[in-house]
Amino acid sequence: MALDVALDIGTSHTRLATRQRGVLFDEPTMVAIDTNTGDVLEVGDGALNLVGRTSRHVVVFRPFNQGATVDFDVTARLIAALFDRAGVSKLSRARVVMSVPSLATAIERRALRQAAVQAGAREVSLIEAPLAAAIGLGMPVQDPVGSAVTLLGAGASEAAIISLGGIVASESIRIAGDELDDAIITYVKKEYALALGERTAEEIKIALGSAYPLQEELYAEVRGRDLVTGLPKTIVVSTQEIREAIEEPVAAIVDTVKVTLDKTPPELAADIMTRGIVATGGGAMLHGLSERLNAETGMPIVIAANPLYSVVQGSGQCLENFDVLKGVLSSTQQ
Repeated sequence: MALDVALDIGTSHTRLATRQRGVLFDEPTMVAIDTNTGDVLEVGDGALNLVGRTSRHVVVFRPFNQGATVDFDVTARLIAALFDRAGVSKLSRARVVMSVPSLATAIERRALRQAAVQAGAREVSLIEAPLAAAIGLGMPVQDPVGSAVTLLGAGASEAAIISLGGIVASESIRIAGDELDDAIITYVKKEYALALGERTAEEIKIALGSAYPLQEELYAEVRGRDLVTGLPKTIVVSTQEIREAIEEPVAAIVDTVKVTLDKTPPELAADIMTRGIVATGGGAMLHGLSERLNAETGMPIVIAANPLYSVVQGSGQCLENFDVLKGVLSSTQQ
């Protein structure tokens, strides 16, 4: 029996689901490779656990950065390892729907397709991530009405207006969750002479990050390395400070939504005023994001109930209703 596979490779996390078994993989987009033999040792959580604990000949890669493939060979190895976990082989004749960022180049799209074919896919269909997210969110993408979605990931932020099964207007930037982490690291280094790791910065973003003033500002202890003494040091930071730290990338993300709305035809703009904009992706969980977008755009804002899975769910629905939704896909057959 042929397998149907939905694949969402993101800068931070990769998610794979099959129509038969649901989500099988939801782990970091990381690959550990033995450079002596070229073998893939671990992917996902296994690769993450090897960071800082390996010998010189074992290297942990993040093959995606800012929503783009930075190493096609490692990406192909990641896809092959994921397919192996899902039981995909040349014999399984798998049909694959893979999401791609709107800003992916034609070369990147061809490379992703070819990697999936080499890993065992019989047919590979690509779908732009905002469109997949809208389908996963249950939006009426094939109807002649305007649907607005903003997809905030780790490497890219995308906003799109969708109608009649296609993207009418969109805007994408390579500024997203990773840039928020970098902004926090830079701020704490400048204001407190404290060095933070990427994991710590992400934890601060989740706990204290906000895009809009909160009713009650929060505080938390942060531990890092004192740049003056070289010793561990603990400081206390507030949500107000972190909001100041991430203001520049947050403003850029908000501007992406505003530019997309500015491109929208008046007839569809009226639909969006009524229906609102749905925010999804990991960045949609930033505190105060809906209030900030509402204040800047004047549009109703809805945060998706399950923002991390909207893209892979939408890709999976394309498999479930392939004949109905094949018009939103671009395909290649082996």
